[in-house]
Amino acid sequence: MRLYKEAANKLVGNKVDRKRRMFGHYPIEIVKINGELYAKDANGVCSPIPENENDFNCYNYDFVID
Repeated sequence: MRLYKEAANKLVGNKVDRKRRMFGHYPIEIVKINGELYAKDANGVCSPIPENENDFNCYNYDFVID
């Protein structure tokens, strides 16, 4: 699955992770700051979540951690 704004709206406050962690610092927490959605990685770095599922910088994830 890919993390984009529509999917991330349902996951605010949860973390997403992968079975095989590649190309990222998982688990990634979905946070909302000043009305904008951000992906916060394990190091505490926030990056904006892209609009569309086909955008280049979408994070991939396999399951959701409550």
